[in-house]
Amino acid sequence: MKIRNVPRLYLIIFVLVMPPLMTALASHTASEPDVKPAVTSNADTPRVAPWLLITDFGAVGDGETLNTGTIQKTIDKQHANGGGTVIIPPGIFLTGTLVLKSNITLHLENGAILRGSSNLDDYQRYENGTQMGIIFAMDAQNIVVSGPGTIDGNGRAFVYPDRKKDLPVEMKQFTRQGTAYLDTLKGVQDGPVVPFEHQRPYQMLLFSGVENLQLRDITIKDSPFWAVHVADSDGILATGIRVRNSLLMPNADGLNFTSSSNIVITGCDIISGDDALAFSGYSVHHELPGYRDIRRKSENVVVSNCILQSRSSGIRIGGIDQNDLRNYRFDNISIYESNRGIGIFAHQDGSVEDIHFSNISIQTRLHTGDWWGNAEPIHISVIEGAPVENRLGTVRNISFTNITAKGENGFILYGDETGAIEDIRFSNVQLHLSNGPLQDEYGGNFDLRPAVEAGKNIFSHDIPAIYLRNASNISLNDFRVSWGPDMHPNFRHGLWAEFVEKLEIRNGRIPPPREGEEAYRLIQSVDVRMD
Repeated sequence: MKIRNVPRLYLIIFVLVMPPLMTALASHTASEPDVKPAVTSNADTPRVAPWLLITDFGAVGDGETLNTGTIQKTIDKQHANGGGTVIIPPGIFLTGTLVLKSNITLHLENGAILRGSSNLDDYQRYENGTQMGIIFAMDAQNIVVSGPGTIDGNGRAFVYPDRKKDLPVEMKQFTRQGTAYLDTLKGVQDGPVVPFEHQRPYQMLLFSGVENLQLRDITIKDSPFWAVHVADSDGILATGIRVRNSLLMPNADGLNFTSSSNIVITGCDIISGDDALAFSGYSVHHELPGYRDIRRKSENVVVSNCILQSRSSGIRIGGIDQNDLRNYRFDNISIYESNRGIGIFAHQDGSVEDIHFSNISIQTRLHTGDWWGNAEPIHISVIEGAPVENRLGTVRNISFTNITAKGENGFILYGDETGAIEDIRFSNVQLHLSNGPLQDEYGGNFDLRPAVEAGKNIFSHDIPAIYLRNASNISLNDFRVSWGPDMHPNFRHGLWAEFVEKLEIRNGRIPPPREGEEAYRLIQSVDVRMD
């Protein structure tokens, strides 16, 4: 068989991931006297041997009985058998933390709901004492979690539903609106609501140090924190995942990958109260479980054919990272009704490079409440967001091709120092900007959080279609901007460049928001070329 026109990255991931997975699947075919043969379930696709049913070990799917012990007993038995499938049949199975082990497939049949307990004491604690979520695996291999059933995090049990999270007054003072920014007296609106601080389960599905992980065809809903977190892992496939988190829940990310490599994500549909898809180079991150201060790069990531909605970033890459991120590809993705479209951040030592986006549609708007982002379709920032150990990271070699964006803020590329942002290419980009109903209350600000310098978190700034600061080798090829009618005074200029070196604009149309005004504002920028 000949394989033609396959990108080298796909072949690398295929070679890395498939042989161990095939070995694991082969190990599952060994027969045991107490393991059931293959049969066909009325509720699902055929059950594949060797499999064990949690109800045979005493689990009760009545939505009231706590089943942590019986489900864990089933997992442990299958692991002792050498591996195989643990089946959750139709029903509502209440549980605390379950620990998955090597060579285990946890399969939720159609109509099966694995629901997190509302009692925090039912969840195990990580070695630092923080609560874990429903599923946990560490230093394991060949793990599969598959559907079509549902994992329900029961996040509604860990919030004050009528209380709106506020922004500290000392942070509001730098905004255009001052202390009037984010008025909690107007009710919850777009949220976020107030969670039970340090009194909720953290990552709902947590995999740390796992090799060869598959997440397939499951629905994940109502997470009290990040829905899925994969840390320090290698060889990951996430396909057909459906996340339905509350858009009012803070920190309710969809799929979150930290310091992990060789990842394929495809065909996922995610609605989340925080970042929908998040990739970071954290070795540690606050008090969250799963981190062990491991220094390793995150590289070789392919994401395609996904639909994303977020109260923060549809796609976030980087943050306050200790590790580098590189060699990512994103294609054929729709981001809609989000607070920020694509965000790339180097706010500590970790750098971000060789990231490429193609065929992306983005629609953003201003939201009420303390959500990070301010309706910018594309955001790149390099500032100190946490104390730097050695040297602040950089962002370089990023491309955006065939991008259609509509938003209530412009593109922002903001670097704190010379050389922070390099080699950024935009090709065939259409950006349409409009007012929206919240310009007076929330508009006219840049949001660079997190920032060590207080005045650089969220602060007043006029809004151009594209803003560049401390960037070099920037290319805008076939970049076209359009404006809605009667644009708010918050908007000024088509392009605003400060301390930029080597800016090329070819076949562009970047007008100001109002006729007769200045289209380009260039401050201490050199080698600017326009055709």
